Amino acid sequence: MSINHMSKLASGAAYGAAGSAVANGVLTRLSPDEWSAVGVIAGIVLALMTFAINAYFKRKVSLAQIRALEQRGYIPSDKLGEE
Repeated sequence: MSINHMSKLASGAAYGAAGSAVANGVLTRLSPDEWSAVGVIAGIVLALMTFAINAYFKRKVSLAQIRALEQRGYIPSDKLGEE
């Protein structure tokens, strides 16, 4: 083994130990019931974000389809919004 390789190995071990110490400190700070609440709140937030992103892109696709139909003459642009 070269010195450079051993130095990289030692650095990786040091970073791994430091990361493990930080993770242990974070994970033991909250009780299991508190982690459960964090999980529920995170799940709700992620579900709402997914809904918002999905709605944004669905609207974007719908508007692109409407523009494409207008350009091809299938929908007169002055008739949009009237029913």
